[in-house]
Amino acid sequence: MKVGELAKQTKLSIRTLHYYDEIGLLSPSHRNEIGHRLYSDQDIIRLQQIMSLRQLGFSLKEVHECLESPDFSLPNVINLHRARLQEQVTLSHALLDRLNAIATDLETTQSVAVENLIEVMEAITMSEQYFTPEQQAVLEERFRQEETDWTDLLSKAQTEMSKGTDLNSHAVRSLAKQWLWSMKSLIGGDAKIYESMMRMYQQAGPEAASWGTMDSATFDYILKAVSFLFLAEHTNLRIDTAKIFTPETEQVIRLGKDAIRQIKFGVFGTEGMLLGLLAEGTSPAAKVLTAAGGSFETARQSILQILSDTASSEGNHVDSQAPQQPAEQGMSEPTELPFAPRAKLVIELALEQAQQFGQSHIAPEHLLLAILQEGGGVATHVLRERFGLDLAHLEQQLRSVMSR
Repeated sequence: MKVGELAKQTKLSIRTLHYYDEIGLLSPSHRNEIGHRLYSDQDIIRLQQIMSLRQLGFSLKEVHECLESPDFSLPNVINLHRARLQEQVTLSHALLDRLNAIATDLETTQSVAVENLIEVMEAITMSEQYFTPEQQAVLEERFRQEETDWTDLLSKAQTEMSKGTDLNSHAVRSLAKQWLWSMKSLIGGDAKIYESMMRMYQQAGPEAASWGTMDSATFDYILKAVSFLFLAEHTNLRIDTAKIFTPETEQVIRLGKDAIRQIKFGVFGTEGMLLGLLAEGTSPAAKVLTAAGGSFETARQSILQILSDTASSEGNHVDSQAPQQPAEQGMSEPTELPFAPRAKLVIELALEQAQQFGQSHIAPEHLLLAILQEGGGVATHVLRERFGLDLAHLEQQLRSVMSR
């Protein structure tokens, strides 16, 4: 039986059957000469089992585990069904609480926007299909904490989209970074929440995945902006430092690149920026670092050790995409070091810091603030782990110096 025929007879969508195939839940046993899926009798029997278990309330993951388990039995089905019913009871109580709150508001205000009420109901129903009660509670709490940021993000995205702003512009790249940071905070490193969210996006579309806060056009615009951001960060675009750096910062970059060339590393990341700041020595940023216990030679040795440790394996701290091996004897070294993706991000953050201080060029202090704000590169690892510095306290000291 072809997929279209099977979909018609079972009242399932072709998209659902394709998805079952993608996740390995129900893969057709045969394909014809032009690649069309063909389902055998055994495939159809398995689909009947899937539909029965789904009717009982099992998740796709639970269905897969049941069908693949040699211990699959009726008692197991009953116990799983009981557990799922208990979850549904919990969800019903949560929904009742929400409805009671809306009823209370109605008694007070005598009015409610029907569209908003429908959106709430749709969001609740959709969320229940993809997330466990525990995951829903976590996400709802994080949404409450960051509601202002999400609203701000939506407003900015719609403004830039309506203006037709270039996706490669600084404003849209900043918007993409805000989106990535917000998503990272929302997911909180939980792989299960991430998997559920991606499944919701694939099956229900962008509006469901954004809980109705964004329409499809805005959601797609942000995803395109994120794609352009990654493309820019992972392409060795030349940075015209003369247009954005003060002379002092240009000196920091020159000294940093010299130090990186001496240790024969082929990319300029935050480790080079740190060495340049310490080598320059006279800027307020350099003086704050020195007063806190930082020194050029100690930093250089620490960075050399980190780069050596990660030269033959993937490291967690190296700023570049792939550590470069030391130059072979007799080979010429590159005259211009490319900026690592993380270094480009730090430069953009530094420009934002400069603008916050009402300046159009990046001073060494803005560069150090951006390194501390980004927080994930070799430079912050050296400051925190090798020098034992409290980065938040170091930032306070630097801002105090800058405000004088």
